[in-house]
Formats: sequence, C-alpha cells, structure tokens
Amino acid sequence: MRIKKVVNECTNIKTFSFNIPKDNKYMYKEPKPGQFIMVWVPGIDEVPMSISGCDDMGDWNFTVKNVGECTNALFNLNINDFIGIRGPYGTSFSLPSKKIEKAFLVGGGTGIAPLNFLARILIDEKIKIVLIEGAKVIDELIFYNDLNNQSSETFYCTDDGSYGEKALASKTFEEVINKESIEKHKNVVVYTCGPEKMMYKVFKICELKKIQVQASLERMMRCGCGICGLCSVDPIGLLVCKDGPVFDSKTLREMDDFGKYKRDMTGRKIPL
Repeated sequence: MRIKKVVNECTNIKTFSFNIPKDNKYMYKEPKPGQFIMVWVPGIDEVPMSISGCDDMGDWNFTVKNVGECTNALFNLNINDFIGIRGPYGTSFSLPSKKIEKAFLVGGGTGIAPLNFLARILIDEKIKIVLIEGAKVIDELIFYNDLNNQSSETFYCTDDGSYGEKALASKTFEEVINKESIEKHKNVVVYTCGPEKMMYKVFKICELKKIQVQASLERMMRCGCGICGLCSVDPIGLLVCKDGPVFDSKTLREMDDFGKYKRDMTGRKIPL
C-alpha cells in the first residue's frame, strides 16, 4: 500500500494512513477497534500495529512511536512510499450491552490509539465516555482534541506532572471510579490499553469493585496469525495474536502471566 498521509502527533509519535477501496471485495475487510495489522517496511522488518482509526472512505490509520530499527525506518518514509500491510488480525473490543450507561477508556502512551478508534464507535452507540489518558510527559499526549470532543469527561495524567495529575493512569482511574456509587458500578464497563503493569492495576481495581473490563495486551509477534507462538500466555496457552489481543475479565483471571511476564524473541519468559 502507498502511504496516503502522515500526521506528526507529538514528539516521536506519528499517525500513518493508507487507503483500501471499500468496493474492492478481494482486499477490503472492515476493521474493528482493538484489532491490529502487521506493517512491513521493505528491507527492514515487519511489526504489529494497533489500528487507530478507519473512515467511510476506506482510509485506515495506525499510530507509531519511534522506538527501534523498524519504526525508525518507518518514520523516514514519506507520502506515496510503499509499506506492506497484513490484516486486520485478532479480536476486537466488544460493545457494551444496552444496560451499560458509561464506558471508561483508560489508556497509557500509544495504548490510547485503539481506544481512539473505539471512542468513535461508542459515540455512535450513544454511550457516555469517560477518558483517562496517561503519558510520560505532556509532549506524548496524543489525540487530545479528538478525544476531548468525543468524551463526556476527561482526565489527564503525566509521570512528571507536566500536564494534569502527576500519576499513572491506573491511579487516576482509581480516584475517579471511587467517586462513583457502588450501585452505578453495575452500569459501567472499562476498556484499557497501554503498559501492562498499568492495565493489571486497572484490572485489580475492577475486580475489587466487580466491574467488567476488557484489556488489549501486547506481546512479541513475528507472524500475527498463531504460528510462531511467541505471544503465548501461561498457563492457558492462549495466543495474544489469535485469541486476543483483547481479553475480558473472565480470561484475564486465568492468566498467570498477565501483568508479570512476556516472552523474548527466543520464546523465553522474561519479567515485565
């Protein structure tokens, strides 16, 4: 695919767009929020990327932080340069039932990307959105205007206190949810994506308060379609690329690795 558009979101983070005509029945498959694509930079490498948006014209977006060889090569590409795309792969965020009145979106870093896609779907479903976005510094807060316009309430936090509360997104979420009455917890759902330790804390808070949660996990992926096994999660053996990346509360409870371990390129488990 040719790169159609590049947006500099903030320091070291860009959003890339490409177009797949929706009338091309051989190529087009409607993506859902939470799914990912495998992005190939010719001559360099292929890496998984969350889909951060898709519109009615067939424009797909993915949002990238420059953190390594492949993403650095991607950052050096321009409009009309070619990239390889496979996907969409994996599971998506499930829309809440009709009894749900409010959805909390808790994102950290570029983990806010799939939540940005989800927010647009929730707006169409007339679900009230409470956004909690965390970043290391103010310059790494992304989709600020879009998410402000889509959310009923917004809370921002940074590691250094340069914007919003000086805290992790999980801590801000705990403070906000504690202000909700226990009765209202029954009509709430939480969607989270970002650093896994942050998501694990969000999950434990939700478990304590009996709130359903959906978390999008990140693991090493070479294939993206269930072959290499590098994204397997103990002890249940689920594959993040195929059975995830989005998992609900029931499945998260069964994962010993969640919030604790991932695998390296050799498949060896290493602490998060």
